Parts: sequence; structure tokens; C-alpha cells
Amino acid sequence: MSIINHFYRKIINNSIKNALSKEIDLLEVGNYVDFINTLDDFMSNVIRSAIRNSFESIDNEYKHSKRRKELYYTKGLYPRTIMTLFGEVTFHREYYVPKDRNTDGFFYVDHLFNLPKRDYYDPMIKALIIERSAEYSYIQSGKLIGDVIGKRFKTLSEERLSQISRQTVYNVIKHADMDCILTEDKEDVETLYIQLDEKWVSTQKNDHQMKEIKAAVIYTDVKKVYKDRKKLVDRHVITSDKGAFDIRQKLLDYVIQTYNVASLKHIILSGDGASWIKGSVFDLKIQHSIKTQFILDRFHMNQAINHISKDHEIKKYLRDYLSCYHATNFRKLCNTLILENQHREDIIAKNRDYIVSNWTFIKHQNDPLFKGCSMEGHISHILAALFTSRPKAHSLHMITKRLRIRELLVNNQDIKEIYLSNHINPTPEIDYVELNHDYPNSIQDTIGYKVTEKYKWYKQVTNSTIFS
Repeated sequence: MSIINHFYRKIINNSIKNALSKEIDLLEVGNYVDFINTLDDFMSNVIRSAIRNSFESIDNEYKHSKRRKELYYTKGLYPRTIMTLFGEVTFHREYYVPKDRNTDGFFYVDHLFNLPKRDYYDPMIKALIIERSAEYSYIQSGKLIGDVIGKRFKTLSEERLSQISRQTVYNVIKHADMDCILTEDKEDVETLYIQLDEKWVSTQKNDHQMKEIKAAVIYTDVKKVYKDRKKLVDRHVITSDKGAFDIRQKLLDYVIQTYNVASLKHIILSGDGASWIKGSVFDLKIQHSIKTQFILDRFHMNQAINHISKDHEIKKYLRDYLSCYHATNFRKLCNTLILENQHREDIIAKNRDYIVSNWTFIKHQNDPLFKGCSMEGHISHILAALFTSRPKAHSLHMITKRLRIRELLVNNQDIKEIYLSNHINPTPEIDYVELNHDYPNSIQDTIGYKVTEKYKWYKQVTNSTIFS
């Protein structure tokens, strides 16, 4: 049952009608810009007025209800200010405490609309902040969301005043609950492709240590979109900052929940040949009937050859030995290069050993099921773009938070909907009280965070004289 009952909907409906009944003053309209800004200001005032009147009318109705009189005392009228997409709204509501004690009080309207105490920005603005933070930095996210608050057309000075601070964006992300359960119909496929790789991210307050983020891309086929452009079919991205065991567990859970395991015949893994990637072959062998194999990424193979020698003719010979599987000749040529270039001995030896140790997995590249590996591009797009594109470091707990939000974005999930569903879920009744909340000592305790000087600009919008 929705917490906004039928009678309260009537109150909200009347509040909207009353707000729309106000007259608009067009005396100051001199050109097209003035006309549009006047209409924009009028509509914003209508919405803010409807919000304020709805909250106060509902609270007044509850104050005089029989149930409230049976259970709670009123302890005074207190204001609260919240920032909405249409500007700042200040409303007054009663503070209620149980009759058997003078503690465990609550504000009925705050509970009814699931407005967390002391929050200045409303849930919709926070949802937008979370969504933008999946693609942009804290500062950029704050600026983008500030631009959509209040007036649609802002001057440069107004844009600077409306920008949400970096710390506010940080706090919103830090306290966001982005857990969700993805429900998908199980598909019947015979071959499943999984690409694996990792990215190292700089961290804060961690003795300058790097944090490893592992990523997996799962798909069922590769489709040609147009010339030299391909697309992964049914792509799904999984990330983890907790190690190989965690991402393998997530992979298994996703495969079992999404695909009909009985129809699977092949699982093709590809990547750079790291030990944790090769070890995933055994963990992902769900059934004996499923053939799971690892194939080395051509990108890393060619990269190793380019590091061995810069000479085009020598690189041709090295690739010929690889294609013909002449491991002995490959080693001999590398050893000869070491004798002739002793100053590059470590580099040549390292890349020689890398290719030789992955010789079997290079052979697998000729498997007709292998469709290449684009994991480097995914790492650049998914992780590097957000975490390492600029010289900056991240706190450990924020890496986990932002990684989750980024993962939802690349999997085409509605980030706003997930945030709002976790933060404003309706509850059956409002008969309960908020625990651990003492009677307020001052008005500041009930209003919430103190508004800084730059937000005083919004007062101009709130106190507009456009209503005649």
C-alpha cells in the first residue's frame, strides 16, 4: 500500500490548483529572453508553492487527526529548507513525540515523503549527482547538476553560484546505496566469451600503494556494425576491487543466473596471460561437458614482439616462427638479439619468456571459435576514463563506490532509478517513530546543514515577486 493515501492526493491536487491560480506579471517583458525567463520563473514558483503548500497542508491534517491526538504530542512548528530542481523550498511542519515519553520524536511529513533528516538536497538532485559521477569528476558532476537547478538559462555568474561543491558530491556518493538485483531471462547459447584484465589505480592514505581493479567482459558473439566497426552481442561488464576470488564468484553467479548452463558447450577466456586469468579456466568449468579454454590476446602478443625488436624484418621472422609454431627458432633468434644488443638483454629476455610461457595459448588463436579480444579498449573506456585519465588518487572506500556506479552505467542500468528505489521506498504505515532522535535543541538541528553564502542566490528565485 502506498504511503500517500487517497485523501492526501486530494490535498496535493488542491495545492497544485491553488498555485496555478496565481496571476503572472508580464510588465517587465521587453524581449524574447525576458519572455522565456519570466515563464520559467513563473513555472518554478508554481511548483515550489505546490510543494510547500502540500507539505504544510498534509502535516496540518495529520496534526488534527484522531490518531495523532491519541498517540503523540506536538512540540512546536519547525522550518525545513530543501533544494529541489526548481529552487529552494522552505516549509514548516510539527515535531511530534509519543505521549509516554519526551524522546523518539519525528516529523511526520519528513517520514511520509522519505526525506532524510538534515539533507539539504532532495533525492532527485542526489540521483542526478550519482548518475553524472559515473562519467565525470566530482567538480564536473557538481557543475552539471547545478546548471539544471532553478533557472534554465543562467548567466556565467549564476552558473558559478549554483555549482554544487566537490565535497557535497563526494558525500552523496559515499552514502549512496546502489545495490540492485538484475533479473534476466535465461538464454540458450552454446558459446560464451569472457575477456579479463586488470587496472592499477592510485590511492590516498595508503602509503602510496596502488589498488588493483579487475574487470571481466562477458558476451555471446561479435557482430559487424559497419566497416572496421564491431559490436559485442549481449555484453555485460563485471568489476571487482577485492581480488580474483571475488570476480570469479561474480562471474559464476552471473553465468548461472543469466544462461542455461545445460546448453553451454564452450567458454572462451582471453586476456594478457596473467596467472589469475589462466587460473579462472578451472573455476569457470561449471560442468564436465563444457570445454573451457584460455587464448592469449593478440594485442599483448604483438606488443611483446615489438618490445623484442624495432626492426621490421626481424619482427616478420618472429611472427613467422609464431605462426608456424617453431618455438626453438623463436628462442634462438631472441638469444641472438640479446648477444647483439646486450644493453637490452632484460627487455628482450622478459618478452621472450612471456611469449614462450604462453606458446600453447597463442596456438589457440587459430581456434575457429576465437573472435579476437578487445579487453584493452574496454579497460581504457570503462576504468581508465574515470580512474586514471588524470593524475589523481582515490580513497579505498570511494573506489568501491564509484566502481559500482561505473559498472551500472556501462551495463545500461538506470542509475537514477536504482538510487531512488533504494532511498525512497514506500513503507506501509507511518505509525512508527524515528529512533535515536532527541527533541531538537535548536532550529538548526531540524533545518539541516547550514547553507553557505553562494546558495543565497537561490533566495532571489524563492522570493521572486512575479506573483501579483
